[in-house]
Amino acid sequence: MVTFKVEGKEYELPEVMSIDNYCKVFKIKDLLSDEYFAAKLVSIISGAPVEKLMEGDYDQLNYLAAYILGLLPKETPPFVDRFEIDGIKYGFFPNWRDMTYAEFVDMDTISTRPVDEMLNMLHVLAAVMYRPIVSEEGQHDFQIEKYDVKTMTKRAELFKKKLNVRYVLGAQSFFLLLEKRFLVYSQLSSIPKMNIWTKMKLVWKLKKIILKVALKRPSDGMSSQTELLQMILASTITSTTKQ
Repeated sequence: MVTFKVEGKEYELPEVMSIDNYCKVFKIKDLLSDEYFAAKLVSIISGAPVEKLMEGDYDQLNYLAAYILGLLPKETPPFVDRFEIDGIKYGFFPNWRDMTYAEFVDMDTISTRPVDEMLNMLHVLAAVMYRPIVSEEGQHDFQIEKYDVKTMTKRAELFKKKLNVRYVLGAQSFFLLLEKRFLVYSQLSSIPKMNIWTKMKLVWKLKKIILKVALKRPSDGMSSQTELLQMILASTITSTTKQ
């Protein structure tokens, strides 16, 4: 953890970029060309007064600002299915095929909001995706707490302050890869107005059929898996577009 003093008072910068701080930095990203950007950035993260920072050492201020920017993910973080905060282990829902309707609706509601609104709810999205591990057989073989809105809300506030934003960004990329995996074969990709979560909702509704088709071995006299998948999803295009 990096610490510094301003007029005798000590301030500190975190070791990781929390969801809360990530949102704060993202909201001032358009000020990168502002000559006072470094002071504003350090102030937002540390709480140190902007005017006092501007009166301080130029090189020190630039170092602190560079340190903060260095905490931001430079590219899409890898997906991580578990982590620990304050001694409690949290895991990503282990089997997306068993995702409940309530889970999916809450995630869909958040992820289809305008960017600014969605940014303010990243901690909620994380709390839906990651829950306390209640039993485990191995590092990646575990069961998590049943989804409950009440406990999710409390967990969201904890994640907002303490969870490294890399986890939620990595989990989002998981769904993007999932969407590409199942929809690359379909004509749905030709519908520009259908966003990723609309597509994911459709895949969720058809998951049993899709999995059955995906796991079926092609045989003589039978359409290929790709052709069957195209037929199943293409048949829903008209009704989905109308909705």
